Formats: sequence, C-alpha cells, structure tokens
Amino acid sequence: MALPKYDKSKRRKTFKQLPIGAYVLEIKSAKEDPNKSGNGSHLKIAFDIAEGEYKDFYMEQWNNSTSEDKRWPLDAIYYLSVPHSGSQSFVEESWNTFFADLEDSNNGFVFSGDLKTLKGKLIGGKFRNEQSEYNGNIYDHIRLAYTCVADDVRSGNYGSLPKDKLIAPLTPAVQTSPEGFIDIPDSIEDEVPFL
Repeated sequence: MALPKYDKSKRRKTFKQLPIGAYVLEIKSAKEDPNKSGNGSHLKIAFDIAEGEYKDFYMEQWNNSTSEDKRWPLDAIYYLSVPHSGSQSFVEESWNTFFADLEDSNNGFVFSGDLKTLKGKLIGGKFRNEQSEYNGNIYDHIRLAYTCVADDVRSGNYGSLPKDKLIAPLTPAVQTSPEGFIDIPDSIEDEVPFL
C-alpha cells in the first residue's frame, strides 16, 4: 500500500498563548444580543491587541484558522451586560466603568449610543486565566476580565491584575462524624499514611 503524499504548507500552526497581563485593545465590532435567559441583553464586543509585542494576536489566530465555520476567537470577545431595572449593582458599575474607560482612552470621544462608533476605539484591558470544563477536561483561557484606561496600561499604572477564575479540582468528600472525628472515605485509605 502506498502512503499518501503530504503537503508542508498544511502543517499544524504553532499555538501561542497570550500571557496574563494588561494590554491596549482595539474594538473591532460591537452588537447587542439578547441574554440566553431572555432577561435583558448584553453587548458582544470583539477586540484585538492594538499595541506592543502581541499586536494583532487574535487576527493572527483568525487568519490561521482552517475551520469551515471560521469565527472570531471566543477569547477575544467581551460580554458587557446592559443594565435594566432590577440589574444588580455590579452590572451598572461594569457598564459605567466600560464607557468611562472608553471615553478616557479616546481623547474627545463621547459615546452617543450608536454601537457603530465603537469600531476602532481603544481601551485598556486586564486579562486573567479563566478555566472551563468540557467532557471532563479542564481548559485554560486567557480572557479579558476588566477594562481600564489605555494610557494606564501604557504607563504601567493600571493597578493589580484580577485573580484567576479557576475550577476547583474534584476531591473525595470528607465528612465529620457526630463525635467530631473526620470520616475518611475508603477510596483514599491508601493515601493516608497513619491508617
């Protein structure tokens, strides 16, 4: 049996991971979508890294994608809940912070309510590791957690980075008996040296 020919131009691309940190971002598009719960809506804001070593990081991923269903990388989409009556305070705070950071990052820009005006605007962003679980596997994603002013990123005065959002590892349940002693599950007896 003859082995098939290979095509060097179709080799797998090296996957790069964006380091956790703060970056100046450029908004590529923004649209309003209803929440899946049917209660309210959110802005779906696509962005890319605008400056520095990782400039055009997500555009490179998009260009290198060979998927027939090519989409902008999910890690480069920021979901901002639109406040409504009954919104929790952090929703309103996030909304106000985003637009204040956006206006302070773009000299003279004032958001009029037209989402098309967001395209090409700069904003600072603080990224963290967020884990997700799929089919029993845990995956790491470096995602935008909070916005800030672009000049604060440039000067390094953006404050602390947000804490990672990690999935707790699954461990056997440890329960306390009515007498206050810990019941060790049979499944971990071999791991406990004094039993």
